[in-house]
Order: sequence, then structure tokens, then C-alpha cells
Amino acid sequence: MTARPIPTLSLIRDARLFMRRPNLLEDLQGVRRPLLLAPSQLAELDAPADWVLRLGRMRMSEFLTDGRELCRAVLQAGSCMTTRLENEADPPHSLDMSRTVLMALGDAELWRLPPGTLDDILGGLHVR
Repeated sequence: MTARPIPTLSLIRDARLFMRRPNLLEDLQGVRRPLLLAPSQLAELDAPADWVLRLGRMRMSEFLTDGRELCRAVLQAGSCMTTRLENEADPPHSLDMSRTVLMALGDAELWRLPPGTLDDILGGLHVR
């Protein structure tokens, strides 16, 4: 019996996607799948995929093995992240999705993009 791969989440720091490339709003029209979130709603992310916070703010928290909650980031519109499976090439600072939670801080819109979309868009900006 083989173990199922563990999904991981990686934040792409300093992407500020729409500030750097405002034309992407239209360019991603055909491939994006919007996920609308109400205040305090938890986002359910699947893997593999690329994700962009289009509107609003979200808190990214990790639950440590001793039960403590650690706020890893407060994401703003334009923040980018990827979800991958364990057997894929994970960046060194990826988080285990079974212990990571994203919660909307007010109304928010998250876009799901096909895996690898952000690699093509960000090119040299892909700093994790």
C-alpha cells in the first residue's frame, strides 16, 4: 500500500502581481476560477494549483505539533501562492497543508489557476 502524497503550500513573496502587471486581470480571464470568501471563512485549497488573492486580505496560519497557532502571514490583494503534492518539486519553505489554514479577513476573492501558470507569469520574480 502506497502512502498518499502530502499537499504543501508555498507563498510567493513580493509578487504583488496586479501592481506589477495590471493587464493580467484580462489575460487570466479564461483560466481563472474565482473562489468568493465571506468574512472569517476558511479557504479550502486543492493541489496542485496556483493561487492569487484578487481582492481582500487573508491570514495564513500554521498549527504547530504542540497545538500552538503561528500566524505566518497576512496576505493582501495580489499575493500569490502555490499548492503542490509532496512528490513534486517543493520549494524549501513549503508548509504542510494539513496544518495550514487560510482565513478571510473580510470579504475576499481568491483565484485558482492551473499549476505552473505563475511560473510563466512571474518568471524571474518567482521568489519564495
